[in-house]
Amino acid sequence: MSDTPEKPRRLVTARRTLTIGTLAAGLATAAHATIVTPAEADLPDSYWLAAGEGEGEGEGEGEGEGEAAEQDSSARMDDAAFLVALGQLEGRLFAATALAEDGQADAAAALLDGPAGDVHAALDARGIDGVADALAALDTAIAEGADTVADDYDTARDLFESARRETTARAQFRSLIALTRAAAETYAGAVDGDQITDLAAYQAAWGMIELAKVEAGEMAKANHDRISQAGQGLVDALGFADPAFTDLQAAGLHPDASLLHGAAGRMDLALSKVY
Repeated sequence: MSDTPEKPRRLVTARRTLTIGTLAAGLATAAHATIVTPAEADLPDSYWLAAGEGEGEGEGEGEGEGEAAEQDSSARMDDAAFLVALGQLEGRLFAATALAEDGQADAAAALLDGPAGDVHAALDARGIDGVADALAALDTAIAEGADTVADDYDTARDLFESARRETTARAQFRSLIALTRAAAETYAGAVDGDQITDLAAYQAAWGMIELAKVEAGEMAKANHDRISQAGQGLVDALGFADPAFTDLQAAGLHPDASLLHGAAGRMDLALSKVY
């Protein structure tokens, strides 16, 4: 097993301030991240590995080999697949939390029913404990209309961030582009002609995009020029997808999945200028 010490945690808590008023005004401003930017000395090792010239992936893989040998290889996804699957799961949770805070418990519960077993197994394989309990608490809070929904989401997010911080910045950036493309496919599946016919899929796609904005925004605040530049580039590119969403009910929307694909392409271009 690797003797690599525990890496410092990113000091970030994602919070949502979601009310009927803000939802009606447009969901592009519905997610707010309260960010405490760490000093350079406090940045996770993964930031510096990714910022180096070709250092990140090789060193990260070497560190994990001994530990991975003790895990079920079928459960331990590679970082790229894991980060995208995690983003898809958390995107649904993000949207479910927004719906629950808007009093739409049934719609929120529908998003919690999506597949998550592979992600749970992968988190377990990476030594992240307590995920099942955290998600069960969130599920219960949503079903009961409890006022702890946002806090329960944040508890789950803290666990997800513990897993993300063990991957390189480059891997995280690339996963946000892949997540945006996955959101585009999910969104396209919600559309028939010029109508949204699968509201849950539309809401899940919104959650993925909003999560990508939060994650990219966190990286944009890093005290490291290359990482912050890449993060801001992705934040700016994600703005191209904003017209694809109105509110959580898609009121008055003329759906267009190409906006999400366009955002992903712009993200790819922005990242290529830095990495």
